[in-house]
Amino acid sequence: MPEITTITSESLQAEVRRLLPSQRGFGTDLEAQNVIVPIVDLTPTAEGSALREDLQTAASLTGITTQSRIGNATGRTTVVNTPGFYKYACSMNVASSPTVDTFNTRLEIQNGTDIKPIHRISNIVSSSGGFDFELFEGVVFLATGDELKIGNKGTGTAISCSAWQIADLNGNLINPPDFSFE
Repeated sequence: MPEITTITSESLQAEVRRLLPSQRGFGTDLEAQNVIVPIVDLTPTAEGSALREDLQTAASLTGITTQSRIGNATGRTTVVNTPGFYKYACSMNVASSPTVDTFNTRLEIQNGTDIKPIHRISNIVSSSGGFDFELFEGVVFLATGDELKIGNKGTGTAISCSAWQIADLNGNLINPPDFSFE
């Protein structure tokens, strides 16, 4: 025989109101029953008309932008500059020097006046030689006017960075370019 029990939890009721705004004001308490009730998932992901979130952030051949800088170049190179959210993957390489400690590579966000570093590696002064190699991955948000840039300084440096947009300026996830449901 089914039993129905009233649940009086303000935190659960608040969560229902937050997740189901159209249900505000309907009913006073949540109820539970000891009968198994099947649930039908009617979300776009379940029906196959929306891509899962983890797949929406995938890189694709036409959606990825890659920039590299090698050697004694000066300045910075823009990787992407369209507003939105981007996933990135960078490799940085800096050789050591017996006398100079100014070799470096960097990934940064710049808006024309401000520069904020995200990742940076610098060489060490060492007579034995060697190099420092690092891989970095992450997600950045670019506001209007922001640019994701890479830079390097010194002959013993190299940096390569790939970035692809995963969401627009408002945070709406974007499917990888060239993806379509069949």
